[in-house]
Amino acid sequence: MLPTTHPSRIHLLAAKVAPIVAVLQRKRAKLFHVVTIDTEKHQIDHGSWFNGMIYALDSDVSFDGKHMVYLARGRRGNTWSGVCRLPWLTTLVHVEDPITGGGYFSGAQDLKTCGWDGSEKIFSTEEVGFTIERDRKPRFGSELAVIYGRFERDGFVRLGENWGEEQRFTTPTYHVVCTGDEGWGHRPGGGYPELQMRYLGYFEHGPRFGLTLDEYPHLLEGASWATWDSGKCLWVARPGIVEQYTLDDLRRGRPSYSLDLDQFEPPTKPGE
Repeated sequence: MLPTTHPSRIHLLAAKVAPIVAVLQRKRAKLFHVVTIDTEKHQIDHGSWFNGMIYALDSDVSFDGKHMVYLARGRRGNTWSGVCRLPWLTTLVHVEDPITGGGYFSGAQDLKTCGWDGSEKIFSTEEVGFTIERDRKPRFGSELAVIYGRFERDGFVRLGENWGEEQRFTTPTYHVVCTGDEGWGHRPGGGYPELQMRYLGYFEHGPRFGLTLDEYPHLLEGASWATWDSGKCLWVARPGIVEQYTLDDLRRGRPSYSLDLDQFEPPTKPGE
């Protein structure tokens, strides 16, 4: 009898000015694959297969699409934050056991970190062409500082002053449910629909958001994430699949490009 397989969970990180989207594919519970896609030429570059956990909402891609800052936990339980050159996870900057971790690029040459204590090791100064500064007064608390920092940088604005009400539960595992968050919205230009994100709470592996597209309410059904790329195309992550929509594609209701990530299999012994 063949083992049961489940589609990958996927998160997308779009570079602000370069035609690059980084894909963090959670192939299995503790197996991740890093892929970059050229949003114009659709060239695919395969990178690291990683045994462990990458916290996607604590991660970000540099403006030029060359580097990623991320928070990870290895298979032995050790945690670290780092800066790598995509699509590989080998750290050029490395900090062990950050208080929270991760970070976001607030500018083309400015990396804001979360929970780093100044003990980071820089292994490749010639490749790190940006400043690294700890965000000492995060506006949104440690758990949401990175993702909300990304939202503001990318042009998202609050849709209302109601941040919702949280309820905490301890069974079957600890989790938080948030109801009533009015969320964030962003449209990349005139005539484009507004992509909206609403905080739903904190679950097993981090915060979770609900996604809506105001003029096309059914398009994001079943999607785990969506983001505008530098060319004003919408990228949507569905179980095992990523899709790209131009404005005309949105009006037609179908993507002009899609990629089945579940066709890719790890090497015999994925690297740490």
